Amino acid sequence: MSNWIDMRLDVLAPSSDEINKIEKALQEPCEDLLTWSAERGNQRVEDIREDVRLIVRLTPTRNLGLVDPSLNKARRFENEWKDRYSGLVWSHVYFVSRDFPDSIFLAEYWDTGASYAGKSVIRGGREIRHIYDGNQQAQGREWVLLDIFAPYRTEYDMDADFGIFWDAWLLELEGAVGKLKKRYGTPKAGTTCQSALQEWEEKFEMAAEFAKREQMPERE
Repeated sequence: MSNWIDMRLDVLAPSSDEINKIEKALQEPCEDLLTWSAERGNQRVEDIREDVRLIVRLTPTRNLGLVDPSLNKARRFENEWKDRYSGLVWSHVYFVSRDFPDSIFLAEYWDTGASYAGKSVIRGGREIRHIYDGNQQAQGREWVLLDIFAPYRTEYDMDADFGIFWDAWLLELEGAVGKLKKRYGTPKAGTTCQSALQEWEEKFEMAAEFAKREQMPERE
């Protein structure tokens, strides 16, 4: 039985013209994606074009930021798909990001059936940062899904260089955890969820690396 995966994608573009172009690109699979998908299924591109489009398209749901719509540069998109199409949808996002290398793609995804979630920062067709929350203690409830988007939203709002706030954010995060431990005590001896989480993260990273090699089309 297939599970449904949801995605919320926030795109931070350098201009209103670029975000409008990205919106159009997210609605239609590029020829590279269609060719790759057709070759994998031994089909003709024209025979699968509409089916692929319906699977991968990300629908705009709202503008981000308190600006006039005509000046808007950031937008939210959403999609949901059966898990067997994950390689197709993620490849679509990576291809669009590749074609607009100056924009930042912040993708949050979750599968309430399998009880996991994650966040990925994508730029220039590459994954820059990723966090996976795969040891949720209650069905479909976030457990340790940190907001890795925060430093990238901050730099975007301040028109700063890409990635400049990441290290500072990590230091602040470590300090915040230290303050929690100091105020409320360190975890009790025998607590097992930390090691279980680490094990799941390692398994996911291995699976993600394998899937990337097997599913992502080669880029010239």
